[in-house]
Amino acid sequence: MAFLIKNSTSQRTAGSTGVGQATVGQWIHVVRPALAFPQTTNEQLFRVYGGKILVHLLMGTVTTVVAATDPQLSIDGYALNAAGAVVGSVKAIAATADTKDAEVGGIWVVEGDGSAFILATAGAAYIGSQNGKWIMPQGEIVLVAAASQTGAAKWDLFYQPLDEGAYAVAIPTATVKI
Repeated sequence: MAFLIKNSTSQRTAGSTGVGQATVGQWIHVVRPALAFPQTTNEQLFRVYGGKILVHLLMGTVTTVVAATDPQLSIDGYALNAAGAVVGSVKAIAATADTKDAEVGGIWVVEGDGSAFILATAGAAYIGSQNGKWIMPQGEIVLVAAASQTGAAKWDLFYQPLDEGAYAVAIPTATVKI
């Protein structure tokens, strides 16, 4: 799914009439279906192919309640070469966040700056000061669970390709990261 943003609030350059120019941006939406959280392992959420993408928003929606005693989750990014081998260093996209007692419909917003998820109830979610924008190279976006977890979430990724031919896909099954 894709949608267009017209006349966004981004800075405009002056046009010949002096009133500015309209901007149009396309965001692509990819959904990873709800799955139970990984048990003491890391799990792929999305994989990026063909180059870099600009992530506008990554968010999880709780579909099965998380127990009060459960530990924390985080999100990492791994750059991969064309053969699928990890290159460079892992990057913390979202630091460890306290996920216990997350209710069904609760929303986790990933800012992409290495800070913890923004946790919200089912009522509404605050996007935060970073507005979720970050650059992801060809590679994997991975959910990290240091211990056993209860609960499940679906994940939504909204992005724009930065390199011609770059795209992201959801990993629809429990797949351990490379």
